[in-house]
Amino acid sequence: MQKAASTGKNDIGNTYVEIDLSRQHLWFYKAGRLITEGDIVSGNVNNDCATPAGIYSLVYKQKDTVLKGQGYASPVNFWMPFNGGIGIHDASWRYNFGGDIYTTNGSHGCINAPYDLANKIFNNIEPGTPVVCYNE
Repeated sequence: MQKAASTGKNDIGNTYVEIDLSRQHLWFYKAGRLITEGDIVSGNVNNDCATPAGIYSLVYKQKDTVLKGQGYASPVNFWMPFNGGIGIHDASWRYNFGGDIYTTNGSHGCINAPYDLANKIFNNIEPGTPVVCYNE
C-alpha cells in the first residue's frame, strides 16, 4: 500500500485526486492511502479540447446521467464534475485507456475512466475533494 507524501498546513490535505495529463494516469488518495489508480483518457489536445491543468474541487457527484454537448449525448454511470462542465466519468464506449489516445481520440475535456476506476472513486469521494490536474 502506498501512502501520500506528507502535507503542511496550507496544502490540499491527504485526500485528493491526482491526474497526470502527460502520463494519462489518475491516482485517488483518501486519508493518505491510495484507494485506486488507473489509466484514463483526457481532452483531445489536437482539437483544442485539452483538459486544463490546475487545482480544482469536486463540485458534486451524480449517478446515471446523460452528458450533453454540441453534437453528443453520452450516458454515464458515474459523473463527478470539478471544473464547470469538465469532470471524471466512466466511458463505456472506450475499450482502451492511457497512452497517447488523447492526442487523436481524446474527450471533449473530461477525464474518461474505465468503469471500475470511476466506480471506486465515486463510492469513496466527497464533494469538496481537491482534484489536481498537471502536465509533467
